[in-house]
Amino acid sequence: MDPARKRSSAVDLPVLVAKAKRKRPNDNQISAKIEAIVPESKLYTELLDFEKKLDATIMRKRLDLQETLNKPVKTKRTLRVFISNLSHDQETPESDDDEPTLDSGPTPSWTLKVEGRLVDEVNASAYKNKQTSRKFSSFFKSVMIELDRDSNLYPNGNFVEWHKSPTQADVDGFEIKRHGDENVKVKVILHLDNSPERFKLSPELADVLAIDVETRPGIMMALWQYIKFHQLQDPEDKRNINCDQKLAALFNQPKISFPSLPELIGRFLSPPDPIVLEYTVRVDKPYHLSSHCYDLDVEVDDPTVKTKISSLISSTAMSSMTGSLPKQIHAYDEQIMQYIQSMNNSKTKRDFLLRFANDPSDFLERWIASQSRDLEVILGESHVNLEEQRHSEFYNQQWVNEAVFHYMTAKNQKKLQELLGGHPQQVPPPPPQGVPPQGHPQQHPAQFPQGGAPGHPGRF
Repeated sequence: MDPARKRSSAVDLPVLVAKAKRKRPNDNQISAKIEAIVPESKLYTELLDFEKKLDATIMRKRLDLQETLNKPVKTKRTLRVFISNLSHDQETPESDDDEPTLDSGPTPSWTLKVEGRLVDEVNASAYKNKQTSRKFSSFFKSVMIELDRDSNLYPNGNFVEWHKSPTQADVDGFEIKRHGDENVKVKVILHLDNSPERFKLSPELADVLAIDVETRPGIMMALWQYIKFHQLQDPEDKRNINCDQKLAALFNQPKISFPSLPELIGRFLSPPDPIVLEYTVRVDKPYHLSSHCYDLDVEVDDPTVKTKISSLISSTAMSSMTGSLPKQIHAYDEQIMQYIQSMNNSKTKRDFLLRFANDPSDFLERWIASQSRDLEVILGESHVNLEEQRHSEFYNQQWVNEAVFHYMTAKNQKKLQELLGGHPQQVPPPPPQGVPPQGHPQQHPAQFPQGGAPGHPGRF
């Protein structure tokens, strides 16, 4: 018997199982051997690669949608600003026939109003609807009103400021009331509250990037696009930028590094210019509205986008759990696995028949030997090949001495237990020659006692 045919012990069994699992291919994968036999099967591998890319793209898009929900989504709207004034207790012009009166009456005054509301771009008349989601003052960081009056007659109250505060409530407009009976020129200075904050670029940087006002991330992205377009990144050290003529004149350096870009860019940024609106307060009539209205572009939160994204994510999640499409995909996957298993079985049959066709004699010998080993496993290794026992080489193998040692050790242990137990076994007298002992089957010389067959030391 070949020593390689010795059965593995129970200790080696987990190792063999682990090796079998490692060799076991994936259920939806076609082995390289089948691809060598059937070249068209590479198309299936390409489809699997495409499926992986598609799954990765879907997952990335889903994560992008989730990230979008956590960020404010802005949309551009139009803020329409109106400026008007009311006049109170103004004196009517006196004619030449009227005599001047010295009676003291109410002091003439006027009220300036600055108000506005969002306008629907689709329907321009929507500004008439006063039910807006945001108040007028919420769009500005500060509002300043400058009155052009004689400082000798009106030394105070010619400059009014309002600054946004977290504790103040937003309002629909601003009003100031002053005494006077003359027309007054007014400048309304508005500072927009941009979120995220926007900056005005210096003329030098604006000439390089071709933008005037932008957010800090937008400025950095525009500069990075300029560097990529002109291939200014250092090929040896990607963190460095080799400045061209414009950047060198801007930063006064032939080479700059990426980490220093935010600090260098900060020198050329300033708050954007305010919006200045001019108006003349008229006191010759009770109500006067400016002949012009002013449209300002502002950014507001767009709740509809978040609603659509949330509904899209929830609908895809529900369809993935209860929809018919995932069930259909699962059924197709099961069918593909069955086809691949059928291909593996067909390849096994092909290899079997191909080996038989190449060398029938050697194949049959190997196959019979393999079947004999399988038969021994099925029968519990209780029999030994009698044909092999007839040859003397069978008893000259390495395992014979070990098997005899284990057999004698087991006998000695059994005898020792009988002596220590105080119940020695009565050994019957030997039977006459040729007569088997009573109650014991006759044993042939070619057979060892049960459990002591050569080649099977694990049975002792």
